Amino acid sequence: MKDYEQLKSSIEKILHSSTKIEQKDNIPSSDSDFTYENGIKAWVSSLFIDIVKSSELFEGPNEDTARIMRSFCSGIISILKENDHYREIGIRGDCVYAIYSTSYKDDLLDVFYQACKINTFMIMLNKLLKRNGFTTIQAGIGLGCSENLIIKAGQKGTGINDKIWIGKAVVDASHLSDVANRNLIDSIAISPLFFSNISEDLFKDRNDLRPLIKKHTNFYGHIDFYHCSLINKDFENWIEENL
Repeated sequence: MKDYEQLKSSIEKILHSSTKIEQKDNIPSSDSDFTYENGIKAWVSSLFIDIVKSSELFEGPNEDTARIMRSFCSGIISILKENDHYREIGIRGDCVYAIYSTSYKDDLLDVFYQACKINTFMIMLNKLLKRNGFTTIQAGIGLGCSENLIIKAGQKGTGINDKIWIGKAVVDASHLSDVANRNLIDSIAISPLFFSNISEDLFKDRNDLRPLIKKHTNFYGHIDFYHCSLINKDFENWIEENL
């Protein structure tokens, strides 16, 4: 009973504690800026890359599956790290993700171009997988953004803690990566808020891209998301010349 009382007391202490919320243009890169007593509000974007039909791939948990997954994760993480605005990069099951501090529309556009580069990377990966006798794979890419509240959560003194991203950026990107590249949806799915913030700059110099990005509407005619299969042409040309 004593343990139950301690648990109850610790929860009540948290529920009655104050949280100092700070509004910032950029999310601090140092974990030391986050405590159990503060929270930071800032604009973030999230990029999720999810393997399509991973349950079929995982039916054979063998050395080949391990090599495929390591190749997939390693290559994508290399691309995600090219943008130094990242604040978290991780792996959730069959999904690789990144969360970025994106204060300006240009920052969001950079994240979109990363999604296109990852879409191109999948072409290279599948060529290499096929050449070496492995099963090819497909991926769905999701993009989301929102103003988030970022807090540190866990248990003091245990070393067990992590940041929690409270907002729609991660939720939207994760959901959209689950629908992208399935059921006639293109490989990159973009939340309406993300797209509205990049469309003007994206089409300013590349109006030819406009018909390549499609709207997906729901039963009521509202736009659920946008989707496309854009790639990085320089990267694609390199693949064609070298593979």
